[in-house]
Amino acid sequence: MTDVVIREDVGAVAVLRMNRPPVNALSEELLDGIHRSVLTAADDPAVGAIVITGSDRAFVAGGDIELLQAADPARFKKYFRGMQQVWDEIEAVPVPTIAAINGYALGGGCELALSCDLRFAAETARLGTPEVRLGLFPAAGGTARLARQVGKGRALEIIWTARHVPADEALRIGLVEQVYPDAGVLPAAIDFAATLAAGPRAALAAAKRCVLAGLDGGLRAELRSEVREVETLFGTPDNQEGLAAFLERREPHFGVAQSASAQPETTAR
Repeated sequence: MTDVVIREDVGAVAVLRMNRPPVNALSEELLDGIHRSVLTAADDPAVGAIVITGSDRAFVAGGDIELLQAADPARFKKYFRGMQQVWDEIEAVPVPTIAAINGYALGGGCELALSCDLRFAAETARLGTPEVRLGLFPAAGGTARLARQVGKGRALEIIWTARHVPADEALRIGLVEQVYPDAGVLPAAIDFAATLAAGPRAALAAAKRCVLAGLDGGLRAELRSEVREVETLFGTPDNQEGLAAFLERREPHFGVAQSASAQPETTAR
């Protein structure tokens, strides 16, 4: 059986490469593999920093759409709550984490990148949260962390339009910290991680805890709200249409059925 996450240690840096061709779609198996790999690396006393990366084509190109279309409400809820928990635990590991983003980081992939401490992107990388095209929204920390990263207005514009943000724009708006030529992004992330790993690890961990504590204010409540809200969208006509359109490779047509019923009633006077 092929490992869905491949670990390679480069000195004190654990490099975790996602390995679910062709685009690292976020299956339950891959989510579990990311979770176990990050926590195992973080618990390894020889590891001082972690780099998470993907393939040339994709970091993580999004959720597993076939899984979502086939899911019943219980599995849908478990998938989103599990994803949110995994990203939460990755954000909280004491060692520095860097996402080396190649290709597409969309949906859950963008949320994974946001849960890392730093994001280094290849020039051809594209980030985004296209879930509204499925009649959903980024509900695994996406609304909360994206708004904290780029501000309310930009976050809503990215979420509502479902567009792919190119690397140069992502750098300009603060969605990523660095951009490198495609072949250089992983070496740059490893070099930077190695510098951190050689530093005073207890001090780095303490600084990270304090930064997260300062940002944490309403985050827990926002994460709970995301899950509650996305559960109300599961199985709606828009959600079913969005999933079908994605798998059929066509544009979705939202709101056709409910638009007529949504018209305000008039009363004869």
